[in-house]
Amino acid sequence: MINPDALKKLTNYIKLFWYFASNWNPVLASFLIYHDIKGEKKYHLNTNTPVELKDLTTGHHDTSKSSRYEAVNYFVLEDLMKKIRLLSPCKIFTDLGCGKGRAMVVAAHYGFTTIYGVDFAKELCRIAEMNMSAAAHSFEDLNYKVYCQNVLDYEINSEECVFFLFNPFEEEIIRKILRKVDHSQKIHPRAVYFLYVSPRFIETFFEFDYDPVYRIKKLRYLEGVILKKMPGKKT
Repeated sequence: MINPDALKKLTNYIKLFWYFASNWNPVLASFLIYHDIKGEKKYHLNTNTPVELKDLTTGHHDTSKSSRYEAVNYFVLEDLMKKIRLLSPCKIFTDLGCGKGRAMVVAAHYGFTTIYGVDFAKELCRIAEMNMSAAAHSFEDLNYKVYCQNVLDYEINSEECVFFLFNPFEEEIIRKILRKVDHSQKIHPRAVYFLYVSPRFIETFFEFDYDPVYRIKKLRYLEGVILKKMPGKKT
């Protein structure tokens, strides 16, 4: 008899495969599913099922400039994590639009010791909390917090230096986020990095004088970039 949980996972992966294959191509779909299965097993997660915004509790927040929940692919995520650990000694990681916490958990495995997640959907925040709570048992010095709020209401603290985005917002929201980070950097000078996956609005970062210091592109559609801004650069 097939285990119901195993059957549910299989069904989800079949749906994901057809979604990727129909929107892109079967080769990319196979690549994504392979790394998704491998990553979920490696990090003991179950974060792959997409969720539409209409099925989430977001309060009175405007969802028109946000996207549905989809988990970042492990291949690009792990590649960017490996590179940022070489580029920066910063141990503070902030996921803006954290969803179910996949990037947060992976960040813990790559040596980040203070991890923040921000999302406005209550259901996703609850799952992210559970995933981080489970992951915390494997680390002695891991501090984390999930903020269930609009990302524009999130207060940037003086030490945050590595931010993560998986194309969760439209350009207008990203510009407002960058203004907040820019203000924080001027008050508390420090190098700031953004790990940006599926960087549709990368030109917006150039407006704020961020420089791309690393890029990865795979199978035409999988893309990630690390952008850096040193203190003192004018915007």
